[in-house]
Amino acid sequence: MAELITEWAGKDRLFRLDFGGVLDLEEALNDAIGAIFLRLSSGRFYAKDVYQTIRLALIGGGMGKVEAKKLVESRFDAYPLSDLAALAGEILIALMVGIEDTSKEASDAEPQRIKFSTASQICQTFNMSTHDLRAMTYAEFANLVAGFNAASSGRKLEAPTDEEFAEILRKHDPAAYEEMMEANDG
Repeated sequence: MAELITEWAGKDRLFRLDFGGVLDLEEALNDAIGAIFLRLSSGRFYAKDVYQTIRLALIGGGMGKVEAKKLVESRFDAYPLSDLAALAGEILIALMVGIEDTSKEASDAEPQRIKFSTASQICQTFNMSTHDLRAMTYAEFANLVAGFNAASSGRKLEAPTDEEFAEILRKHDPAAYEEMMEANDG
């Protein structure tokens, strides 16, 4: 897992982002992790990039959701934004360590968000639960997908059908399955 232990807000804190945390960060910011990382590392970030990265990393490090929200909100008034952005950048640098560069040349293409359907297909392909997938480090996930795509002779992972998706939810996330069924009925 991407972990950073550093003094912040008066004591040593654990900041952790596993793959599930990355998915949550992408969802919260409606952008790809690569784009978020590029904004933070280039200084062209939004305040919400900083806020969500720190908040979700605190939650990943074991802090309760409400406590993390309150702490980050209180620090936005107490610390310069540049210091908070540096911390968020350090968290994402820790996340990116260990990802193998499989590209032959640098791409100028815009990074894409990881879709839940893609993640679900990976679970099905590798016979793993969504919990196992969310617990992976981002580097482990990125390397898993790169290895699969390289070994598949051009075969890319396909999104599951609606029925397959419903079955995955039913097996691995019954609460989400019930929500989906209620939404479809209503």
